Amino acid sequence: MPDTYDTLRSILNSSFRIPEDEIAPDLTLGQLDLDSLALTELVLILHERFGVKIDSAYASPSTTVAQVVDHLDTLRAGDTGAVASP
Repeated sequence: MPDTYDTLRSILNSSFRIPEDEIAPDLTLGQLDLDSLALTELVLILHERFGVKIDSAYASPSTTVAQVVDHLDTLRAGDTGAVASP
């Protein structure tokens, strides 16, 4: 999780101007003030960066940063059935 988490924090900081010290695993994307347009952009950025397609359920205002990281790690490992819905 650390590498994926650090990459996600970097993306949130550089693309959405969220200070890295304000990003925590237990915060939701909504708490980070990402609206529906920003969430769509985040999905596209993550697809480009990680080469995986994120399920829209993992890019909702109620999804935590940790859930996004776990989903990315699962997709990258090729095991799409192991993560429960957020």
